[in-house]
Amino acid sequence: MTNLIIGKINSGKTRGILFNEFKKSIANKENLFILDEKEEYYKTFKKQLDDNGYKVYVLNLKDTSKSNSFNPLMAPYNYYKNGNIDKAIESIAELGLEIFKTDNSNIDPFWENSAADYFTALTLILFKEASIKEINLGSIQTMITLGSRNIEDTFVIKKYFNNLDINDIIYKVGSSVVYAPMETRESIISVMKQKLNIYCLREQLLNNLCGNDIDLMNIESKTAIFVINKLGLNNIGNIMINQLVNTNIEMTYYLDNIDNMPLILELKNMLDIKLKVYVATRNKEEFVSKYGKTIIDCFENIVENKEVTEYNEIGNYNEYPIFKKNEVEYFNIEEYVTNNL
Repeated sequence: MTNLIIGKINSGKTRGILFNEFKKSIANKENLFILDEKEEYYKTFKKQLDDNGYKVYVLNLKDTSKSNSFNPLMAPYNYYKNGNIDKAIESIAELGLEIFKTDNSNIDPFWENSAADYFTALTLILFKEASIKEINLGSIQTMITLGSRNIEDTFVIKKYFNNLDINDIIYKVGSSVVYAPMETRESIISVMKQKLNIYCLREQLLNNLCGNDIDLMNIESKTAIFVINKLGLNNIGNIMINQLVNTNIEMTYYLDNIDNMPLILELKNMLDIKLKVYVATRNKEEFVSKYGKTIIDCFENIVENKEVTEYNEIGNYNEYPIFKKNEVEYFNIEEYVTNNL
């Protein structure tokens, strides 16, 4: 059942409606994904989930010292290693769009789309040439920098591409950037660095995005995943949603405070295939403006401006995962090209 709850702030959407549905989901032993910006669900239901035998994960973007780890490259890497190349490319491309896109319609999409294409090419190189410890966003950032260094009569990444067959998917996806005029290429790379720096210049956050406690390819029954959002980092929550949807794991989604999230690329698909999802928004007009005027018609159940007289109390559970330093290595594309090509 697809559900849309519309109501102004403090109207009781969460504590009066969604909390009651959440209790039912626990009783039904459903796998759960929760956007929990205010930490209301976690503080209220963590103990109940524990008591009911749930495996609970927290991706804490507000306080990265109290978080499990999640590597957004591991789901597409698993597709790649298992021979499902098309699925891997689709997953990488969607990940790239989440990182580089903007909701600003006044910005020329060429730069973001080109950045996403180059990201896809670099990620495929990483999957092909690197060890599993090097499969992470930090390696992509390193490849962007080292790939621009001069080597012989060209630059590192161009030498790699010069040795590819023109029908190689890496060549097809990335050649338009690699062989673009220098000024254009440097502008695209500048866009990439700016966006990736959001994640790669935060030491603890990058550490958490290199480990993979939250392994989306191996979700067991009775699993609950909380994403505690932070403005500017919410794309990570989107990425996890997109990847979960495409794993076909049965999951109930609580997308509370969706107004504060960037456009969720998979939302329309989630509604079309009728996943069990609860979406809460404060502003119907803004929600329609972001997702299109037909989005409302995709919901099977709509609760709008309901008067809520009974509220659940917010819990006070305050124990979070302990920060774990991951063993991380970064792929050196310059060293690889020098030694192998």
